[in-house]
Amino acid sequence: MEHEQFFKLMQQYVANIAISGSTLRNQGAEGVTEAARDFLAELDLSRLKTIEPADYAKVLAEWTSDLVNGLPEGAQNWGTARKAMNVFMVQVFMNKYLAGEYGLDRFGAVLETPLDSLATKALRRHAGRGQLPRWEGIWQLSQEDSQRYQEFASQLAGEENIPRACLDIMLWRVEV
Repeated sequence: MEHEQFFKLMQQYVANIAISGSTLRNQGAEGVTEAARDFLAELDLSRLKTIEPADYAKVLAEWTSDLVNGLPEGAQNWGTARKAMNVFMVQVFMNKYLAGEYGLDRFGAVLETPLDSLATKALRRHAGRGQLPRWEGIWQLSQEDSQRYQEFASQLAGEENIPRACLDIMLWRVEV
């Protein structure tokens, strides 16, 4: 198998594993999961080789916007697209093949924590009452509220001495 073909297949595999039926359920239209998987499987991750981590936010914003436009009508929400992007990018970061190929070890602190009801509940608990926005659902997540959650996630990750990309490991299903 050719080098490029292997990494394309690995990317498609990670997109299919990361974006499960439950990751994007109830987002307002049929076909959201498939549309997100298809988009992520074709994303040009090689761009990450040549950018500085400080520039990742710009690339993420562009990719999020592109994914919003690629989602089915009725589900073209910024929060839905951002969650899919972040879940996928964290899984790419944790995949030794893709992370090595695209130099993602440099991005641990700038990759965003995927937000959902479980993660935001845990973040709000850590932050203290009234410190973070109320959670209304991923489809209603605004860029401003996301930014507030991500800023606190960075702070918490620093306190825990882990990359923000890995914070979801600590936040997800804490009761388990």
